[in-house]
Amino acid sequence: MIKVHSRPVIERHRRSGWELVLWTGDAFDYSTPFREMLAEIATVLNREAPVSIELPGYEALEDDVEGVLRFGDEAIGIYYEHSLSYLSLMSDSPNTLRKIADRLQPLVALA
Repeated sequence: MIKVHSRPVIERHRRSGWELVLWTGDAFDYSTPFREMLAEIATVLNREAPVSIELPGYEALEDDVEGVLRFGDEAIGIYYEHSLSYLSLMSDSPNTLRKIADRLQPLVALA
């Protein structure tokens, strides 16, 4: 289960493309298990297409973690920021993000 403070939204990314945003945990809470959240997301998405996650190795007090979620043929950008406590999945396709959001709906609960 992924606990969020508000319903996930798909919005324009500030640079380009689109992002699915999940506001999780509390600001500056380095115990928010975003890597485990990504593993849960991968498990759910893997039912539809092969999934892999590419992240840098864990560092104590890490912030601004970037990576890639490969979902079938698509590369989805990953960004997690502990200081604001949000997970962003980014794509040029809002339809891809809607598909991901739909698959994740049973996993997401308002805290």
